[in-house]
Amino acid sequence: MTATAAVAWRAVCLARTNLTTAATIRVRVGSAASLTMAPAYDSGVVSSGVAVGIGQALHVMPAAVSALAMRIDISDAANPDAYLNIPLAYAGPGTECSIAYSSDAGLDVRRGDTTTRGGQVFVDALSRARGWNLHLGYVRDATLGWLDQLEATAAQGRNILFVPRIGNARAAAESVFGLLNPGRRGFASVNGRSWSATISERL
Repeated sequence: MTATAAVAWRAVCLARTNLTTAATIRVRVGSAASLTMAPAYDSGVVSSGVAVGIGQALHVMPAAVSALAMRIDISDAANPDAYLNIPLAYAGPGTECSIAYSSDAGLDVRRGDTTTRGGQVFVDALSRARGWNLHLGYVRDATLGWLDQLEATAAQGRNILFVPRIGNARAAAESVFGLLNPGRRGFASVNGRSWSATISERL
């Protein structure tokens, strides 16, 4: 993929995929002409780290690399479906919070249950989406620019990638790529704000 202007590439997420745990990926960043010969960043062939039961792969670069293009090679030769299905993907910049936040995760389960006159319940499972409730207790006024941009993007109905613990073994399983609903901002101090939001997996 090639952008019209340089992008500070930081993360790649392949979501809702049929990739197996044996899948591998290779991420390269640079100019369109140098991606295969002399990329500015090359992850090498690495495990996709697909989370079992979730179908999500995540690759976070050690630091942002500013360039026009990114190439992602995906291999999953043992995939029993005989084809690769990757309906949702994110590749782009990221902002890392320097201040700890509080949050909790859960499932938004939707069912169309039918209860008979005798009390029997017939479950019709419809969907289940992973989600997080987020709360930043303190955001400095001087860094509110990224938060304004994040909320503007969310208001357009565009997907947001949330990675709660970069580098953790469960990062791929815990990350959510989906719709963000901003909550409220408050005054944490004279020079800071608090902020809350919820994010729900895009199915």
